[in-house]
Amino acid sequence: MGTDPDPDLTAGGQTRDAILRAARRWFTQRAFAEVGLRDIALECGVSAALVIKYFGTKERLFAEAVSFEAEARALLDCPLERLGEHLVATLLELHDHARSDPFLRAVMAAFRPNGTEFSASFQRYFAEPLAARLPGPDARLRADLICAQLAGLGAVRLAIKLPAVAALPPERLVELQGPALQNLIDARG
Repeated sequence: MGTDPDPDLTAGGQTRDAILRAARRWFTQRAFAEVGLRDIALECGVSAALVIKYFGTKERLFAEAVSFEAEARALLDCPLERLGEHLVATLLELHDHARSDPFLRAVMAAFRPNGTEFSASFQRYFAEPLAARLPGPDARLRADLICAQLAGLGAVRLAIKLPAVAALPPERLVELQGPALQNLIDARG
């Protein structure tokens, strides 16, 4: 006897992603104790039971919401000689497809109740591994400058929406911004 597929599972992870995006908003705006699973569920139009189905507990949802591990892995998954363009292209892909920006999330969270957890995860999974990969002097400084440029790109594109940048196709942004990052990666500037 056949059964109907679970509509939440056939959404291809979209429901789970929506819950995670909502949790990130809630946890960057309020202290952990002030956020309820029902608040997050209501924002997504799902039940609190479905949130538990995907994440188990509020603590596990929080841990995943503050983690930059998956995004950092995607951002850093490239040979060093092409990393500048890859960083920009991957960030733009996160903007357009995942509706996420790990750099803006870290900046926004820094001023919120759970900001230290977001910042620690960003440092651990992205900034420190990037610095460890960079050759030459001042690797940590250059890694931090790369983070600053990527955060600025996200802010200008997604938050401030400066028209000239917002109108550029992703390929052109990669072409313009990638070499500037590559200069920092290669210790050339």
